[in-house]
Parts: sequence; structure tokens; C-alpha cells
Amino acid sequence: MTILISSASARDREVFESLLTGHELRFSSAPVDRLAAEKLLGVDALAVVHGHPVSEETIVQIPRLRLIVTRSTGFDHIDLAASEARGIAVCNVPEYGSTTVAEFTMGLILSLARNIHRAYVGSSEGHFSVEGLMGTDLEGKTLGIVGLGRIGRKVAQMARGFDMRVVAYDPIAEDSIPFGEVLRTSDFLALCCPLTTATHHLINRETLAQMKPGAFLVNTARGGVVDSDALWEALESGIIAGAGLDVLEGEEAIDTRWDESHLRRNLALMGHPRVLVTPHLAFDSKEALDRIRATTADVLNAFARGEILHRVA
Repeated sequence: MTILISSASARDREVFESLLTGHELRFSSAPVDRLAAEKLLGVDALAVVHGHPVSEETIVQIPRLRLIVTRSTGFDHIDLAASEARGIAVCNVPEYGSTTVAEFTMGLILSLARNIHRAYVGSSEGHFSVEGLMGTDLEGKTLGIVGLGRIGRKVAQMARGFDMRVVAYDPIAEDSIPFGEVLRTSDFLALCCPLTTATHHLINRETLAQMKPGAFLVNTARGGVVDSDALWEALESGIIAGAGLDVLEGEEAIDTRWDESHLRRNLALMGHPRVLVTPHLAFDSKEALDRIRATTADVLNAFARGEILHRVA
């Protein structure tokens, strides 16, 4: 089986060469949508990463393609309709970094609560002063969680270790409470849900207006869950105290400059004094990446044997 592994690092090459013996492997540091058509000929399986689209235009250029594996849990970057129309299986890595992302989520919460990021910037510039940096304790505060999947439940477990009260909203979880109640009672609101048609812009002008005054928003889910314009307005008007964002709506525009509207808003959020932005790295630990590679290899090897693992479409 001929496998193209796109957006590949040196570590990816090293690991996949050891785990995918018996296959013809092609590696590219570029995403698949930026490769010339001749580079795609003869490929049976793609292993891609989240954030780099696999469009119908790309799919039709690979006539032998039968499998797309995304090295992520999310798969909204793949054209599922085009894949289904051509009989292509789409698989993901369903579990690799619940603890990894949950730890990062708590890191953002801690940094917002105690102004750690602002203190670091000030001290690195030679300002060794606590003025304007007074924070708040987590003990006794209420953490609201949107999404009670693996990550959301890990965040809840960790938050209880700080003696926080935890409430949560998830439309299919038995221990969920109404979304409006979560918004009204939470001192910190952590988004841990997937991006779907139902969750797109779940955080908008209306829902932000329902949040507890002085609350903080933390997003380690997907950028599209939050309406960026509404978030900016809520920050400027003082509806919320601050935000920790590992993901941004239209974040691809920051590097590619393809969407000026998203680019302008994201750059503004990145420079806002009460916003902490990180470059979509909540998943990015050594242990998590090794689990991603191992599961991806399992999916590819199983497909070559006639089995399909972790199919999402």
C-alpha cells in the first residue's frame, strides 16, 4: 500500500518508518492541498493533520485513494461528502490526549486567575512589580464545562483537585444542567466540545451576555465555537474579565493571510491585554504525539489487512 504522510516532521518520518514496514511511504513537510498533482499519483492512503484541509479538489486528484486518516480526533477539515461519494473511508485518532489537553486547560485557568502571563511579560521587560497583578483563588470558585467527553471529564477531575465547584452542560450527558444555568453561575467557563453545526458560535452575543459578571472564558476546543466579534465586544464592554484561547476562529488566516476579516480580529484578540492566546498547542506533548503516531500506524496497517479501525465516515 502506498501511503502519503503529509505535514510530516523528522520525528514523524522516524516513527512511521519503524511502524509501517512493508508499505511504500511518501513523506511531505507540506500539507496535502499544497502538493502538485504528480505527487499524489498512485497514493492509496493519506495521513493528514487537523487544520490542513482535504477538499474535494484534492480528493479527485488521487484516483486510487481509499483511506484518509487524520492524526487528530477532529475531522472537520475533511470533505466527508466527497470522500463518501468516492468510497473513501475516513478514520481518526479518537483518544490520545485527554489528560494532555485537560492539563493545558487548567494551565490557562491558573494563568488567568493569577495573571501569570502578564507577570511574566512585565518581569521579562524589567518591571518587577505586583501592581495591577492581583489575582483570585480557584478554591471555592465555580468552573463551568461545556462538553463532557473525555477531555471535559478530565478537566472536571482536575478542577475538583483545586476544590472548585464543577457544573457542566452536555446535551447527551446525564449529569448535565441547563446551559443557561452554567453560564449564569460559572466563574470560569471551559469549552471542551467538538465543533459541529450545533456548537458553531455557541458562544455569541446572547450567551456571553448571560455569563456571570467578571467571569473568564477558556477555549481549548475549536475556534469556531466562539463568535470572535462577540467575544471582542464582551471584553471591551467588561461583560467578561478575560479569555484564554488556544484556538481562534479562522486561525489559519494568521499564517496564510487568506481571510482578512478573521486576520484582523484575531490579531486584535492576540494583542488584547486581558486575553491570553496560545497557538493551538494544548494537544502538543511528547506523549500525546507518540500516541497519535502509534494509533495512526495501527489504522493504516489494519486497512492493509482489510480491517477499518476508528472509522468516522
